[in-house]
Amino acid sequence: MNFVVLEIDKIAIHQVFVREDSQVPVKPVKGKELIRFDQHAMSDFKRRVLDSLANGSSAVRMMISDHNEGRTPSIINRLHGLSDKDFIDESYHIAERLAEAQKRKNISGGIVVVFSATYNPKKLKFVGIIKADIHSAYQKAVDPETNEISLTYVKEVLLTPSTRLYKSAGFFMREDAAETEDLNTQWLVDISDYQIDKSDGKAAAQYFYQDFLGCAYPSTSARRTKEYFELTSSFISRMKISEEDRNDLHNALYSDLKAKRSERVSPLEFANEYMSDIDVDNFREYLENANFAVEPFIKNIEHLTGKLKSRRVKFSRDIRITAPSDVFKELVEIETFQGEAQDDGAKPTWTKILIKDRIIKQE
Repeated sequence: MNFVVLEIDKIAIHQVFVREDSQVPVKPVKGKELIRFDQHAMSDFKRRVLDSLANGSSAVRMMISDHNEGRTPSIINRLHGLSDKDFIDESYHIAERLAEAQKRKNISGGIVVVFSATYNPKKLKFVGIIKADIHSAYQKAVDPETNEISLTYVKEVLLTPSTRLYKSAGFFMREDAAETEDLNTQWLVDISDYQIDKSDGKAAAQYFYQDFLGCAYPSTSARRTKEYFELTSSFISRMKISEEDRNDLHNALYSDLKAKRSERVSPLEFANEYMSDIDVDNFREYLENANFAVEPFIKNIEHLTGKLKSRRVKFSRDIRITAPSDVFKELVEIETFQGEAQDDGAKPTWTKILIKDRIIKQE
C-alpha cells in the first residue's frame, strides 16, 4: 500500500498463549489501557507499520472471504469512532479470534496489537493488526505489579529493529468505498508474514490469513500473474542493454515465476535484484503507466503453464532457437559482436550462440 500520510489514533494490546490442549483455546489477557507512545516511540512504531505494509514491503494483497458477524473483518468494520473503552473491548474480540484460530500447539503465543489510523490526505480509515510472536515466559510480558502487559516489553518486541518475529495485516478503506454486504467493496487488505518466502514457499501462515483474518488469495491472481509476465517481458525486450544481459533477464523472469517456490511475486524486488538503479525507476514508471500496481501479489501461473515451458529466440531472417526454459538457462549462452563491414562500410551486429550439447539430428 502506498502510504502518503499516516496518522495513528488508538493502539490496544492484548496477549495470546500457546495451547496446552489443542481442543481448548487459552483465554487471552486483555489490555486495560490504550498504549500511549511518546513521540520517539510513535515514530518507530509508524516505521514498523510502513516496513511491514507499505510499498516495497513483503505484504501481499488478499481479499475478504468471511463476511459473517463476529469474524475479524466484521469487527474491523466497526472499530473507528469508538471511545477508548469500547475500542479496547472490540479489539479484544480480535485477540479472541486469534486464540481460536491458533489450533495447533506448536503455534507460539504473542502480543496482539490492534490500532486505528488514517492514511492518505483524504484521511481514509485504516485498521492494523500486528501479532508479535514471543517464546519467553509469560511473566516477562506482564508487569508484576499491575498484572498488565508491560509497555517496556511492548517496546522491546515492536520497536527493536532486530525483531522480525511478527505478522501484520492492514485493512485500508477504499477511496471508492461502497457499503454493501461484500466487505471487499469497502476495504483493501494487505497481509505480511515474517515467514514469507521461507522453504515452504507460502505467502503467509494459513491460520493467520484464513482462519484468523477471514481472507483468501484473490481469484484474479492468475490474470494478474499473466499480465505481470507480459508487461515485464515487453519491458525487458525494449531495454537499452546488451543481448547477453537481455537473455539473462528473460531467464531470470522465467525462473522467478516457474521455478521459485514462493507464492509471492514482487515486481520491485525482481527489478532491484536484476536491473540497474535507473532501470528499476523506469520499470516502476512503466508498470504504473500501465495501471499495474507495484506491490507484491500472489503468484498463480495457471494461464502461463504453456508459455513458461519454453524459451524462444527469433532472428530477423526467421531463424529460431527453442528449448525448455530451464534447459535454455543452463545450456544456451548468447553473445553479440560486430560483424564484418558491409558494402556501405557499416558493421552489423552478429550473434554467437553457444549450446553446451552435441547435435543429435539434422534435417
